[in-house]
Amino acid sequence: PWRDNGNGWKNILNNLRLIIQPFTLFNLIYPWLTVFPIPQLALGFFKLQSIIYSLTSSIFISLIHPDFYFSSA
Repeated sequence: PWRDNGNGWKNILNNLRLIIQPFTLFNLIYPWLTVFPIPQLALGFFKLQSIIYSLTSSIFISLIHPDFYFSSA
């Protein structure tokens, strides 16, 4: 529901923010989880991370396609 389906640069930037922001915020609080362990929070993050990987894996697989090869010649 929060994801933008548009093709503009603002839509792409917003979608990138939705992927990066939870990861960044979790890494900021991760040292505190060693002091005050909250297993539900870590488990929720890893679940979110697996969902993000499943959504973005098709993007990285399509980059292997020969049409995306670059030649500087």
